Amino acid sequence: MSAERRRTPGGDRASSPNRTMLIAVGGVIAVVVITMLGGLFVFAKDQPLPQVTPAPSLLGEAVAMGEARHVPPGSPLEVVAGQPPVGGPHFEQPVRAGIYAQPLPDGNAIHSLEHGIVWISYRPDLLSARDVEVLTAVAEAHARDVLLSPRPANSTAASVVSWGRRLSVASPVSREAVEAFVVTNVDHAPEPGIR
Repeated sequence: MSAERRRTPGGDRASSPNRTMLIAVGGVIAVVVITMLGGLFVFAKDQPLPQVTPAPSLLGEAVAMGEARHVPPGSPLEVVAGQPPVGGPHFEQPVRAGIYAQPLPDGNAIHSLEHGIVWISYRPDLLSARDVEVLTAVAEAHARDVLLSPRPANSTAASVVSWGRRLSVASPVSREAVEAFVVTNVDHAPEPGIR
C-alpha cells in the first residue's frame, strides 16, 4: 500500500501544526481568563461592601385597603366612617395638589394618593384658625405633594394620609408632626411622582 492510503481521515501531517497552534492559543486564552478572574477576585475582596441605606419607616398607622382600581364616579368606595380613605378603588380623575376651600370627593383624592400625594383633611369645627394656618403652611411648603381640604366627615380634628397610612392629628396641630409625615411618606405609593 502506498503511504497515502495509510493516512487516517484528519491525520494529515500538514494539519498538525494548525492543531498545535490552536491548542497553544486556547491555552494562552485560558491562562488570561483565569488570571483576570483571579485579579477581579483579589480586587473585589479588598473593596468595602456598599452600604445600603435602609428605607425610612413610614409614619402613621398602617391601614388595610382594597385593590387599587378605577371605578365609575359615584360608585361606592371602601371608606371607614369618620376616616379619610388611604387607598383602594377610586375614581379615574385625580385631584391636583393644592389648597382647597371645599371638601374633595374621596374617590378623586384616593387617586391622588395613588400618585404619591399626601392628603391633609380637617374638620373646620374642631380646629382653631391658628391650626388651619399651620396646616396651610405645611401645604404651601410642599405645594407639589400635598392636598389640603376640609372634610366634615372626619371624626378627628385632622387626618394626614398617604397610600396605606393614616395619622390622626388633634388640636393644637403640631407642624413638626404633620411635616414629618409628609416628608417621610410622600411618593410611597403604586404610581409615585405623577403630578
